[in-house]
Amino acid sequence: METNNQASFTCGDILLIPDFKEAVVLAGAGGMHRSINRVNVMEVPDVIDWVRPGEFLITSGFPFRDQPEAIADIIPQLVEKGVAALGIKTKRFIDEIPERALELADRLAFPVFELPATTVFSDVVRDIMERVLVTEVRELSLLQSRFQKLSQQLLYGNGIEEFLQTLDGMLNNPIVLLDDTDQLFLSPQAGLLAQAANVELWSQLRMETNLGVSFISLGDRRIRVYVSEVNDKQHEKCLLILLEWNQEHSIVDQLTIDRVGILVGLEMINANARREVELKYIDQFLQDWISGRIVAMEDLKLRAEASGSQLEDQQQLFVALVRWLNGKPAVKQLQQVVKKLRSKSLREGLQFTIAEGELIFLIPVSAQHSKQTALDRVAADLRSVIGSSTAFSLCIGNVASRPDLVCESYEEAKKIHHISTICNYEEPYVDFKRLGAFQLLYHLPHSEAVIQYRDQYIVPLLEYDKKHQSQLYETIRVYFKYNRNVKKTSAELITHYNTVSYRVERVCELLGINVDDGDDILQLYLAVKLNEMRPVTL
Repeated sequence: METNNQASFTCGDILLIPDFKEAVVLAGAGGMHRSINRVNVMEVPDVIDWVRPGEFLITSGFPFRDQPEAIADIIPQLVEKGVAALGIKTKRFIDEIPERALELADRLAFPVFELPATTVFSDVVRDIMERVLVTEVRELSLLQSRFQKLSQQLLYGNGIEEFLQTLDGMLNNPIVLLDDTDQLFLSPQAGLLAQAANVELWSQLRMETNLGVSFISLGDRRIRVYVSEVNDKQHEKCLLILLEWNQEHSIVDQLTIDRVGILVGLEMINANARREVELKYIDQFLQDWISGRIVAMEDLKLRAEASGSQLEDQQQLFVALVRWLNGKPAVKQLQQVVKKLRSKSLREGLQFTIAEGELIFLIPVSAQHSKQTALDRVAADLRSVIGSSTAFSLCIGNVASRPDLVCESYEEAKKIHHISTICNYEEPYVDFKRLGAFQLLYHLPHSEAVIQYRDQYIVPLLEYDKKHQSQLYETIRVYFKYNRNVKKTSAELITHYNTVSYRVERVCELLGINVDDGDDILQLYLAVKLNEMRPVTL
């Protein structure tokens, strides 16, 4: 315990010395830096339901006149409620504060004052509230001054980066801005800490149900952070994060972060609007380029330069079209993927856009980066954005020897995408070489002989299904899809595997082929794939 006739505790950010004479701190001296924002008088037993964080609670001891020991029971509840301190006037209703209550207050670092019998509560309330109001006025003045300065900064400054630099110096702590695409904007001090943290660390804060004070680990330090959501409906998940690195956060610092979130939101809306216009122009250029609508090389160079890139006459490029293996994302999701990709520091010359509802990469080839190396890096970048649970393969066109021939690579990539979908290829990279015999099927002319070959196997099955309301054709299609695995086929068709075996036998019986004859099964398999490319119409 500590006795101190000049006891003091924090009121806002100033030390409050009680004017009531001979007040004694009996316990909890370790908690003397608690912030006071109001005074509450306790003269009823159920006051715990009415206290608020930051209150200095005072009592004449009347609620405990018959049970002074009950003071110990209420102290943990006051600490949990965030009460700043407890003052008890003795010698009227209770002679002294019980030893057990003081010991408990010491353990919880909760200040307990013994007030002299001559204390007038109205004097205590007036004295403390005067100091609280003076402190609040000063804090509001500082907050308003900061807000005005930062408003001018954004109005006449050079954007978010300069704004964060000013805020960094103002609060003497690092600032991190995380936008909805996980792009980081760092103040100068935060930039020095960048190596100790990654995007995932800041993204985790987005998962917090409550904003405000949180804790993170940077290197070997566990630090407190204050997290505020940027007030921008278009960027609901943008976070402004203040790190407690050089000094403790004050209440004014936290209020500053909350208030300037409005300014940051407005700046992001403006920057996003400008960026959207730029990206629409870039997307239109890329779509015109790969589709072959820009014919002349000179026009292509001019459009590329206007979009912020340079093209060389003999530059080699190829197109990779993404095929989604477990469900194609919606267009809005694809747009978000493109947005996140553009926020990353991808290698020079790589372009990507959405055309005909598909995500397309336009990839340069150079002496330093081979085609395979370029593909590996693209796949890694895409996987980092969409996550490892989303499977995809890249359908790859041949390398175009000149930029104006990229449209040919795009057409090849589209064909490969179509064929690999039909043939259910799930390799990470698919080109014409990997398609093998199936590219021949695709390129077969739509001749009478090809039609007859397909129909002799497919038409009997379709007619039988139509007449008997059965699923012979669908069963054999799925059966080949799973490499003649009866168990997987039955799982997809949601039917018993004995039923699948019966249907396969019925197919062979109708067509006059032997299920154990490799040539017979190959011919049926090719007919099914031909029908998927060019379906029979009955």
